[in-house]
Amino acid sequence: MPHLTVQYSQNLDEDVDISEFCSVMSVAMQETGVFPMAGIRVRAHPMPHYCVADGHPKNAFVDMVLRMGEGRSDATKSEVGAFLMARAEAVFAPLLAESFFALSLEIVTISKPFSWKTNSIHARINAPSCKGDTL
Repeated sequence: MPHLTVQYSQNLDEDVDISEFCSVMSVAMQETGVFPMAGIRVRAHPMPHYCVADGHPKNAFVDMVLRMGEGRSDATKSEVGAFLMARAEAVFAPLLAESFFALSLEIVTISKPFSWKTNSIHARINAPSCKGDTL
């Protein structure tokens, strides 16, 4: 696991390709070298109902929560967080240059005893015959 969940104000759909942003963040998570490929997930959820700050209709946000399994040091989590935030800031640079946008990232560590998973993707990706496959 790491799972990056993105909630964003739906008014961004007019200006931002959120699917592309998900791809950028997935690649960034891979580039950290911290996470197993088969565990990486990036999901985005538009928020149709929201009120940001003063309620100005142009106000927009992207709120990211990265959930990861325990066992990584605070230094590693800090490095990963800074790296992912820098990638997100690059994507949203034009919006950050305006005065109507908020971007955030929080890291949450999942306690193994309270996390259940069933996953057949790991076996496929880690199989010798799958190395290098893109499908």
